Amino acid sequence: MITKKDIPLVLLKAIESIAQPNLDIIKLSKLDNTYYNFSEIDQNSNNYFRIYIDGSKTVGNYDRSKILYEWKPTNADSVNSYSVLGNVQDATNQFVTWIAIIREINAFPSLHDDNFARQYANYYFDEFKILDDDANTSPFNPKQQESIELYLENLQSSIVKAESNIDVELKTELITEIIEIKESLKSSTKNQVMKKITKVFGKLFKHSKELAKEIVKEAKKILIKNLLENGVDYAKTLGEMLP
Repeated sequence: MITKKDIPLVLLKAIESIAQPNLDIIKLSKLDNTYYNFSEIDQNSNNYFRIYIDGSKTVGNYDRSKILYEWKPTNADSVNSYSVLGNVQDATNQFVTWIAIIREINAFPSLHDDNFARQYANYYFDEFKILDDDANTSPFNPKQQESIELYLENLQSSIVKAESNIDVELKTELITEIIEIKESLKSSTKNQVMKKITKVFGKLFKHSKELAKEIVKEAKKILIKNLLENGVDYAKTLGEMLP
């Protein structure tokens, strides 16, 4: 497994200075023969940005003084992938451009999106967003993660037990998302976690306002209370958040 000590320092500093502030929308995962393999947090996306260790496995007549990098989508006009041999500055510039395109795609209100659920989710995220200085770069600590895991178990149970409020298909979708949040908790930043949780709230509100209100109220009483007690910073106190 590659570590930071296996990456040329110039490349390490250039790429990570860009990646760190954008971990609300992209994530890093391991892939053979790559220094970096970034993808969108959105599990339905297959967009990526990769910087390869050994380009000779992909490119003929490989110039080892350069690096091979590949990304998808190519640009605003094409959803195809594209690869180039270049220097660190070239790769860095393209990485910046790629992130800008990913942000623009996500921000655009498309007919393919569920914009009602998205707006509700954004509303809840504004309320549950973490204000810690490292909220977009660091995970919750182990004690905080334990509180979140316990809450997610309760949330999953509440959705399973919900009767006529939500249909079976939506229940399955929400439970799958909750399981994914639990599984990715150790490798997600604080606000990535809260973004995913409030996405569940948004979908619930669209389909059952009363159930969503109950679940959000419970989240404030249990989850937020525990996180506040464990040092997490919110814009409001618990008393201000509760009706």
